[in-house]
Amino acid sequence: MTAVIYVPDLEEFLPVVETSREAGYAVREPVKGYWRIEAEDEIRLRRKALGLGPALWNSALIGGIVGRIAAFDKDEMIIRGVE
Repeated sequence: MTAVIYVPDLEEFLPVVETSREAGYAVREPVKGYWRIEAEDEIRLRRKALGLGPALWNSALIGGIVGRIAAFDKDEMIIRGVE
């Protein structure tokens, strides 16, 4: 049950990539303009910790996901893997 987020390879989204690495999530180099962030069970990110404004936060999933959105509000995102 792997959770995956595809994050745009843009400077504005680098905090998502860097924070994901620090959290121990697997971060794959960009392919076709998107970083691939994966975790065994879930990916959990907080907007304020990333320093993203609301517009970037709301567009963070524009590349797509593998899994399901368990939470996505103004400050927390949880993507859980599915079997």
